[in-house]
Amino acid sequence: MLEPTVALRAASERAIDAATAHSLRRQGWRTHWREVAAADWSLTLRTTGRYHRGLDQLSEQQIWPALYTSLTPETAIWEMVRRSVARNIAYLRNNVLSELEIDLTNVLDLTDPTVVGLTPEELTGPDPRMCHELASTAQDRGFEALMVPSAALLGSNVVLFPRNLPEPSPVRLVRSMELPLDLDA
Repeated sequence: MLEPTVALRAASERAIDAATAHSLRRQGWRTHWREVAAADWSLTLRTTGRYHRGLDQLSEQQIWPALYTSLTPETAIWEMVRRSVARNIAYLRNNVLSELEIDLTNVLDLTDPTVVGLTPEELTGPDPRMCHELASTAQDRGFEALMVPSAALLGSNVVLFPRNLPEPSPVRLVRSMELPLDLDA
């Protein structure tokens, strides 16, 4: 079980207090299985990720979902490739790239961790505990999303918190397309 430490919680509180909040209306990108809708976040309830917690490590009362998007198609593809290194080409071919329109009013910007007293390693390294604390604290404070550096080390991601999103959904599918990867090369 992933329990927060007092130091991690205090650091996440300080970082969120120092971060800038703003609205965000722009295109976002996401790679996902072709059988899953582009804005479907439900699979994140099964397994824990960088900014969400799943049933693989915690009880139902301790989990929360997230919808991961990227600010460029290239970042979305690199995120998928990073997650796929232990898998095979068939896995890559089962993914599509979707362009989304995102219209949020309360996004916390953590794209430069040093501005809020964190290190890049805390947001992109292998230990997700700080990311979990930041996500938990941000959700508790009502933020709709975090804008964060990509762990694939290319660009930025927007991690949406479905439980804090208004209705109707501020995420709309523009189009989905085959991944622009030449996998036979």
